[in-house]
Parts: sequence; C-alpha cells; structure tokens
Amino acid sequence: MKKLLLLLLFISAIKVSAQNSVSKADDASRVSISTFVSDKVGNLTEEAKAVLVSKINEITTKNGTGGGKNSSRFIITPSVSELTKDITASDPVIYQFELSITLYIGDGIAGTKFSSYNFNVKGNGKSETKAYITALKNINTSGASFKKFIDEAKEKIVAYYNSRCDFILKDAEALSGMKKYDESIYTLASVPDVCKDCYEKCMDKISVVYKAKIDNECQQNVAKAKTLMAQDNYNDAASLLAPILPDMQCYKQAEELIKSINDHKCAVALGQAKGFWSAHDVDNASAALGGIPSDSKCYEEALILAKEIKKHVKLTENREFDVKMKNMANEQEKEMATINSARDVGVAYANNQKSTTVTYNVIGWW
Repeated sequence: MKKLLLLLLFISAIKVSAQNSVSKADDASRVSISTFVSDKVGNLTEEAKAVLVSKINEITTKNGTGGGKNSSRFIITPSVSELTKDITASDPVIYQFELSITLYIGDGIAGTKFSSYNFNVKGNGKSETKAYITALKNINTSGASFKKFIDEAKEKIVAYYNSRCDFILKDAEALSGMKKYDESIYTLASVPDVCKDCYEKCMDKISVVYKAKIDNECQQNVAKAKTLMAQDNYNDAASLLAPILPDMQCYKQAEELIKSINDHKCAVALGQAKGFWSAHDVDNASAALGGIPSDSKCYEEALILAKEIKKHVKLTENREFDVKMKNMANEQEKEMATINSARDVGVAYANNQKSTTVTYNVIGWW
C-alpha cells in the first residue's frame, strides 16, 4: 500500500511538471508588450520620436508581442545616445551621426527591467534632424537578434512572477491579517494574467481576502447599528444592516437586529393606526398600517385592524377599501439584490489603481 502511494505521488508529480512546462510556454506566448518612448530620450524631435516608435512597433509585431494596450504593464523602451557626430566641409553641409540604441523590456508598472539589447545605426542628412531620422529609419527590424532578445524577455517575465508567487501570497496574507484588505487585494490583483499558475492562485486568494473584508465590515456595521438603535435611530440602523448577505458570518446577528427593528416599527405604527382609527380617521389609519413590516410580531394584529377598517368603510360608505399592508421581506430582498455588486469592490479597488494614462517607472534601467 505504501509503495502504491509513493508511485501515485511520483506519477502525479510528473503530470504536474508536464503541465507547468506547457503552462510556461503558453504564458510566454501570451505576453503583450507596448512601446514606450520617454520624453527624456536623446535629442529626439517629435518626427524622430514617431519614426523610432514605428520601428520598435515593427520589431514587436514581427516577433509576436505587438498590439499591447497603451496601458500594458509590460513595455519595450529605448535609450538613444550619440556615438559620433561629423559635419562635412562640403556645400551644402552634411551631418553624419552614429547612434547607439539600447532597447529595454520590463514591467513598467513595477519598474522591473527584464532584458536589454544594444545596437548601432548610422545616418546622414542636410540637418541634424534629418540625419537623426535617417539613422532611425536604417534600423533593420528583421534582425534575428531581436527575436532572441524578446523571447528571453518573455521567459524572464513569466519566471519572475512564478518565482515570486509564494512571496506575493504571503505578503497579501499579512496585509489581510492587519485588516488592510484593499491593499492585500491590490497586491494579489497586480500579478499579470500571463503568468497563469500564479495568477490563478492569486485570484483564489482574492476571494478569501474579500470574504474576510466583508465579514469585518459586517461586524462593524452590526456594532454601529446597535449604537443607533440605542439612540432610537432605527431607520439608519436598518440601512446599515440591509446590505448584509446570508453568507456573511454575522448574518444571524444582523437578522435578529432587523427583526427587532421591524418589531419596533410595528409597535409604533400599530399604535398610531389605533389612535387614528379611534378618531375614525380612515386614511391616516390606513397609511400607518401600510408601514408595518410583514415579518414583524404584530403583523397579524395589524391585519385584524385592517379588516375591521375595511368592513366599516363597506358598511358606512358602501365602497371597497383596501389597506395596503407592507411586505417588508420582499422589499428587503430587492434592496439586498441591489448591493450584490459589492462583491466586486475589492477587485474594483485594484483595477482603479490603473489610470487611463499610465505613468511608467523606468528609473535605473539605463
């Protein structure tokens, strides 16, 4: 039996290893890289910058990583420096430049550089700008070295996040333990989906952290509701308790408080209805009865009074009269349905950290 168990474990380990190998290959093929050219790069005019961006886009597209969104976290970014600058004595003057260009690939959000590749280009023209542009246009985007550079970067991206996955999960757990739930969720959600194994682990963990977050908020709302009830502020207390769902730890506490609130409202409304009815104020008596929750303990007594009023109106005024009793249970279900989207708050917090215009961090890359 023991040998059989060891054999099964060994076979299982082989399967997992094979799955991980496939997963890593799949992950690398899914990496999308955006082109980013900093305003601090070289002496580039807008025209020269546009040429450089176009050339880099050609490189990434030819190597299967182009088409990344402007807000993609993975970027390819250049640095440009002048190796030589010559001016001929001819008429007209000709400018000749040799430029050193280094491309960097990394995580522009986290500021992590993964790979770099350097090459030189030459160009000449009747002005410095034209010489620069000619040199940039001479970039051969079909070079085999570009493919090797990009493939290595993609593999490093996947390996980097997979190797740090346990640390990311532990950091998130520690933040959750300190009740820094939003920060914990943001940490987990920052792992890119190209790293399938780690990404899925983090998404599973987000569910756990978010459950802890809403359970903590639930306890806080129950405590606040009790304080409000002690101050006879039952309406605000009910508003705090209404979003509490059955799968939250403190749901039973909230349910008991809501029942207490409904019983209180019932007693007050029934007392008012009886007062109006004794004065034969049918309309106000009906309005008071209409505010009584259907799941409160005096609801049956309220129904008896409503029937009495209905009968009186029929006998004295010969008309039909219906007291519309309030079905509080159904109203609460509708109100709870509107807040189901609260489950997405944690992920929304993380997503909101990504502004439409991303500020990339490339400090120290060159």
